[in-house]
Amino acid sequence: MSKIHENINCDVCGVQNFPGIRYACLSCHDYDLCESCQKRGAFSKTHAPYHPVQSVLTQYDFVQKFQHSGTTSSTGFQIYRCPHCGNDGFSLSTLLTHLKAVHPESKNRVRCPVCVTFRIGRYGSDLLDWSLAFHIENGHMGFNTDVEHMFKTLQYAATSYSRGNPSWSIDADGAICSICSAKLGTNGNIYSFLQCGHGFHRPCIDSWLENNNLSCPICRVPK
Repeated sequence: MSKIHENINCDVCGVQNFPGIRYACLSCHDYDLCESCQKRGAFSKTHAPYHPVQSVLTQYDFVQKFQHSGTTSSTGFQIYRCPHCGNDGFSLSTLLTHLKAVHPESKNRVRCPVCVTFRIGRYGSDLLDWSLAFHIENGHMGFNTDVEHMFKTLQYAATSYSRGNPSWSIDADGAICSICSAKLGTNGNIYSFLQCGHGFHRPCIDSWLENNNLSCPICRVPK
């Protein structure tokens, strides 16, 4: 669980892999500021100070902040900023409602605040080729999306860490699959999460469920 923004450079001072809050411009392609530059109002010629920015926590800080929030879905976090008007404090669903109601005709190319926050796919850095509302509705509103997998990984980390579970190391790259005792890792293509939030390697949990074990092997909540 990283305490830095890995492979991210501040576009003003050039610092790499920095800790603290990352400020990602939602109007510029692949433009990020470290916390120090943002606080002192520094910016380069390619960025305007009035551009909306999405504040992004490191994975470690994200877990520390939200481990007791009780949130069970990535749509519940009220952490997103609208790239068009700069209004802040949206959840995924309320941002979508806002975009459809207030910015239905906007043709401005923007970065997706959800992709930026979870560093999912090319739109974590690139400007969208279509409307943000269309992108969120078709790319993020669902249980099996990339952002939901990333959220579930962080949620499981937070739950395990807060309970003092020795199978979770806050400095490791992933939680432990309790079926095979190996690390889950960070590749969303090789693991699966049940509705209770516990994660396992996909082949492990598929085999477990196929053998008439129709509940979570950890908490016994029905799948």
